[in-house]
Amino acid sequence: MSAEPCLDLSVKASLDNLQEIRSYIDRAGASLGVSDSALGDLRLVVDEAVTNVIIHGYGDLEGNVEIRMEAIGNSVIVRIRDRAELFDPDQIDAPQLKTPLKDRPFGGMGIFLIKKMTDEAEFLPLPGGGNEIRLVKHGAIQNGG
Repeated sequence: MSAEPCLDLSVKASLDNLQEIRSYIDRAGASLGVSDSALGDLRLVVDEAVTNVIIHGYGDLEGNVEIRMEAIGNSVIVRIRDRAELFDPDQIDAPQLKTPLKDRPFGGMGIFLIKKMTDEAEFLPLPGGGNEIRLVKHGAIQNGG
């Protein structure tokens, strides 16, 4: 049995590279047969996750972000890796959605969106330091993988 297809990208962790990352998600998704709906969700959550890595993970430090998109059956899995400070999403307060926007404290919406727009979202420490965000969308592959 042959290995399932996967595609990788490694870029400097910079907001200037978000368009390149979005383009990668589009190219990789098209290559893997990801549906337009799932691709739109993935583009948004990857953008949000990488922005969080850049701003909150690395801050003023330099580093890279590695992204891998792969198809397993009819699911698509995106892995985002960094070597930034360890991140625990359980330390982030959930957004107060019933509170008027102007009265809400800043933060927490990105993690909320990531979890809502994927079927699985895991935030894992990497051996030797850094983080991996593993995002899964089931039923996302149009052609069966």
